[in-house]
Amino acid sequence: MARSKAMRAALIAISANVFLLVLKAIATGLSDSLTIFSETLNSLADVVSAIVILICVRWAWLSPDEDHPFGHRRAEPIAGLIVAIFTGILGFEVCKTAVLDLYGSRLPENIGTFPIFALIVTAVMKIRLYYFFRARGEKLNSPGLRAAAVDCRNDVLVAMQGLVAVVVAEYRIPLFDVLSALLIGVYILYSAHRVGMENLDYLMGRAPDEEMLECIKGIALDVDGVRAVRSIKGHYVGTFIHVELTAVVDGKLSTTASHDVCEATRAAVENLGQVDRAFVHISPARESNLQEARPASA
Repeated sequence: MARSKAMRAALIAISANVFLLVLKAIATGLSDSLTIFSETLNSLADVVSAIVILICVRWAWLSPDEDHPFGHRRAEPIAGLIVAIFTGILGFEVCKTAVLDLYGSRLPENIGTFPIFALIVTAVMKIRLYYFFRARGEKLNSPGLRAAAVDCRNDVLVAMQGLVAVVVAEYRIPLFDVLSALLIGVYILYSAHRVGMENLDYLMGRAPDEEMLECIKGIALDVDGVRAVRSIKGHYVGTFIHVELTAVVDGKLSTTASHDVCEATRAAVENLGQVDRAFVHISPARESNLQEARPASA
C-alpha cells in the first residue's frame, strides 16, 4: 500500500512538471526572456527528478532478497544524488548564460505577456503540489517526496520573483530579466547542493539526531523487564534507521525470560516508523550494580 501511494505521488509529480515544462517551453519560444528560459530549465530538472524518484521508489520498496537482506532502501538516496548532480549542471548553465549576457550587454528585446501567464500558472500549481508532497512524504517517511515538497515551495518563491522581474522588464527595465535569471541559476545550484548533501548523509550512514535516539531509548525503557538502557547508537541504512542498544535486565531472570524481554524490546523499537532493524543486547544485572547502569543511560 505504501509503495503504491509513493508511486502515485511520483506519477503526479511527473505529470505536473511535464505540463509546466511544455508551458514554459512555449513561452520561451515566444519570448526573449532569459528568466522564462531559466524557468524552463528548472522545470526540465524537475521532470528528470520526478522520473528518477519514480524509478528508485519502485526499487526502494522491493522486499529483501538474498543479495539485499536488509532491503533496497538506499535506492532513494542514490536517486537524490543523481538528481543533485543533474540539477547542479543545469544551474551552472543558467548562471553562465546570465553572466555572458550581462557581460555582452545582451538584453531581451521582446518579452511579451505569455511568460507572465506561465509564471502565474507555475506558482498556483506549485502551491498545491507543495501541500500534497509534504503530507505524503511525512506519511510515507520518504526523503524523495519530502525533497519534492521543499522544491515546490522554493519554486513558488522563484516563480513569484521571476514574475516581478518579467513584469518590470516588460514595462520598464529589461536588465531586471537577466538579473532574475542569474538569481534563479544561483537558487538551482543551492538546491543541488542541499539535496546532494542530504542524500550523501543517508548513503554514508549518518547517525540519527539526539531527539530520535532519546525517543528510541524511551520506548525500550517502557518494555516490561527492562531496568535500564546502558548504551544506544544507530545509523541510517538508506532512509531508515538501524539501531543497536543494550538493555539491562534483572540478573535473576532465566535465559528464556531474558530472551522474551529482548524480543519484546526489539519489536517495540521496530514498531517506530523510521526504525527498520533493532539489535538488542541483554546485560544481566543484580540489584547491587543496577544503580550503576541507570546513571550511565541518563
